[in-house]
Amino acid sequence: MRINNIWIGLGVSIAFFIVGLITLPRYGINWDTINHLPRGQAYLHFFLTGKKDYSDLPKFNLYWQKPESLGINTNIPKNQVLARSYYQSDAADFKGFIESDGGGHPPLSDILSSVFNRVLFGKLRVINDIDSYRVYSIFLASSLVGLIFYWVGSNFGLVAGIVSSLSLALYPLFWSESHFNNEKDIPETVFWSFMIFCFWKGFTAKKSWWILLSGLFFGLALGTKFNILFIPLVLAPWLLFYWWVHYSKGFKLSLFLKDNIKLIVTAFIAILLGIIILMGSWPYLWPDPITRLISVLGFYKGIGFTQNINQNFLGPLGINTYALQWIIFTSPPVTLFLSVAGIIYSVIKIIRKKNNILLLFLLWLAVPIARVTWPGTTIYGGIRQIMEYIPAMAILAGIGAFWILNAVKKKKFIYFFFVSVIAISYSLSAIRLYKIHPNENVYFNFLIGGLKGAKEKDIPFWGNSFGAAYRQGVVWMNKNLPYGAKISYARELLPNIPMLWLRPDLALHNSFRSGYLKNGEYVIALVYQGVEKTSYFDEYLDRFLEPIYEVKVDDVPILKIWKNDTEHTKKEYLNEKETDNFTMSTKEGTTTFNFGGIVYLSRLEISYKEDFSCNKISSAYVQISENGDKWERLPGTMPNEDWSTPQIGIQPQNGKLIIPFAAERLRYLRIISFPADSCLTKVKNMKVYYFDKI
Repeated sequence: MRINNIWIGLGVSIAFFIVGLITLPRYGINWDTINHLPRGQAYLHFFLTGKKDYSDLPKFNLYWQKPESLGINTNIPKNQVLARSYYQSDAADFKGFIESDGGGHPPLSDILSSVFNRVLFGKLRVINDIDSYRVYSIFLASSLVGLIFYWVGSNFGLVAGIVSSLSLALYPLFWSESHFNNEKDIPETVFWSFMIFCFWKGFTAKKSWWILLSGLFFGLALGTKFNILFIPLVLAPWLLFYWWVHYSKGFKLSLFLKDNIKLIVTAFIAILLGIIILMGSWPYLWPDPITRLISVLGFYKGIGFTQNINQNFLGPLGINTYALQWIIFTSPPVTLFLSVAGIIYSVIKIIRKKNNILLLFLLWLAVPIARVTWPGTTIYGGIRQIMEYIPAMAILAGIGAFWILNAVKKKKFIYFFFVSVIAISYSLSAIRLYKIHPNENVYFNFLIGGLKGAKEKDIPFWGNSFGAAYRQGVVWMNKNLPYGAKISYARELLPNIPMLWLRPDLALHNSFRSGYLKNGEYVIALVYQGVEKTSYFDEYLDRFLEPIYEVKVDDVPILKIWKNDTEHTKKEYLNEKETDNFTMSTKEGTTTFNFGGIVYLSRLEISYKEDFSCNKISSAYVQISENGDKWERLPGTMPNEDWSTPQIGIQPQNGKLIIPFAAERLRYLRIISFPADSCLTKVKNMKVYYFDKI
């Protein structure tokens, strides 16, 4: 049976890998890609050649890789596509990273992703440059699906193994992120899981080599992300409990030492092995390991303990319920129900039978969640940062199914009924994911009303695909935009879409943002909680323009494309008028406007005195109010090169200031400038434009 489980587990892994590989070209890159893959390539190039730059490689020439294709499908002959990767950048070589690489996660998975790129793209030429990196995470994820089947199936039977592997494979976050989160969370989750398995196997089978293997996975995890430092909270209590149960009948120190001293020593060697892997794979640490490790730990402290905790999720004693709520609302209902059953069964068996493996699974589930639930801790961006809980949840779902079916196994009709319900439920989960594919990482279940319900309840980070949805927009733009079209983001940075994916005649740059000038640029943006008021340009796009393309989940847009011109402007925002019906006063650096009633502003154009009688402006911002009591600060600070609408230029400049508004409803407006006697307070004349008939 164990051999059968190995072969079935291998088959499950292969099936997941094949489907994952086929669907890979439908997912964009992670936002963090630009921070990771150039680093991975720089370190790998150094390890392979000893060179600290790419002077030994031919110069990279940009080409067009059709984003729908997994293979190398370009606008130039395949033999002219250089083996040099897009992310082997001369501007990001080893010399830069060796000096300043302590403000983030370790680089080992970046390096291993780059190995996959070098082999699959550079050597074998079977997968395109961008997607070849992500085969790494699909390979790891498929390995974990197989391991979960084998582990659960070997201990709780075939059906439990199938349910557990299905729960993992069909978990929306795990499935989606396995396609593009190859730098951090998927590798960390897989290495964490394999380490637990090997550690458990080593002590229960009393085999030192399993424990050494756990040290290898500890090192791989430590070299990817420091989440693995919390794993002693899983393994230490389990091991103590295992020993207590195993030796509770007549404890003898000599027997205990005989059985375990070699294993304990090996465990310390395994820890040392993990540290060696971390140090060896991260050249940044080599010049000053202690100081630089402390700086990295400071980075983790900063993201794990922050004062920006959402007060809406604080429970009793300051417990942060954000992660718990996300898990409840983003887990498929069948997995959620069965895992709860598995938790109940495990608690019963631990108390009654002192079952050690069930305690291991419970600790595995609890620790990743507890570390972001404990008072004073926090998490952002959903739950991708603690994905280590997902395999444990999948395992407990399988155990829950085992408990339910085992309880009714003597009643064939009821047994068949429950098997059918479970099978149908997982089929419905698969259909649901198919319907929202490839946007599974924005999934919310029926308990909150899907993504639409999450939006209505303003759940933080609803709809955030972390860059994955951009690829769908790129495919649409390549097929539909006219020759020579200009494109910009509504927000974000240029590397979020690899230039390889854009048709050669298309130009992407954020300097094309024109706002009310309506220069005809196309604008692409991810849509999710919190971005609607990021800047004037965000509000302008959302209020003024009709999108020409949308990616929707549960009828909620998660990506939009607009054309910023008159034709696609909503009619009510074409009636711009000028008014002089306002009063103005200046006091202590604050210029206040009273429009006498509610208006919907379009823009202010101000000319002010700029000479030696006043001080140069150091900063300024705008506030608006409907009643003069409650004020709202608009996004943005002057002076700056307005990243929202760079076509307007730096504001203010040459004694003039243009402030665009996204038809904000107001009666009062004030411009607060520093210092208080800045030239901006010396207004000579101004024009005020507003929208009529809104």
